Amino acid sequence: MSVSHPDTFEQLQLRIRQMVELYQKEKTENGQLKKKSIELEEKLKLDDNRLNDLEEKYNKLKISKALIASSNDVHDAKLKVNRMVREIDKCIALLNR
Repeated sequence: MSVSHPDTFEQLQLRIRQMVELYQKEKTENGQLKKKSIELEEKLKLDDNRLNDLEEKYNKLKISKALIASSNDVHDAKLKVNRMVREIDKCIALLNR
């Protein structure tokens, strides 16, 4: 009960065709994934640039707000800083005991 050579050859050809089809399918999918990866990387770069721009604008806004703060705001800020310094001094004194 041996298998004839033509049947074995046809089976081999069929398997080779199947493998080639699978290869082509995977190759196509790989190409699509690479394209999507490149698109996502470009989008990430754009988003990073936008974030950097927004952070820069935010920092400029903070600086400008600090410069135009009224004298009352500055006085309140100094009082808060002085209060914190006194609290820190008290903590240091307690630690030194």
